[in-house]
Amino acid sequence: MFKLNLAIISDRIQLDGKEFIYLCQSDSVYNGRGYQFIFDDDLDKQLAVFRRDGQLYCLSNICPHRHQDKIFDGIIRDMKVSCPEHGWTYELATGKNVNPLQGLRKLKKYEIFEKNGKIYIEFPEFEIPKWREKMSLDNK
Repeated sequence: MFKLNLAIISDRIQLDGKEFIYLCQSDSVYNGRGYQFIFDDDLDKQLAVFRRDGQLYCLSNICPHRHQDKIFDGIIRDMKVSCPEHGWTYELATGKNVNPLQGLRKLKKYEIFEKNGKIYIEFPEFEIPKWREKMSLDNK
């Protein structure tokens, strides 16, 4: 697990009108495995990064089925990752749910690339669950 604070990441690149931030060194992400990245110590702000056949993929780490943060630990087969909790399966390249019987919700996909031995991702925009937003309002 990698923990990052968005406010203090100073290694940033502007490319095609988008901001990309430094995530980790390239040699930290091995082929065939998933990695969990948590931002700002907030469990709802997580990404999963995969390297498959030399290509990098970055998706939300939170499965929309039961809000489980286990996508990084999923089974990767045929360029898809299956959530280890309940088996919902998503395309690595798009985050699309491949089984319409499981619903239409998909994982948010982020652009990712390597440059000079470093991995950069599109600045993440996280969606806080509606139930958590309601809890925050109730506590005020």
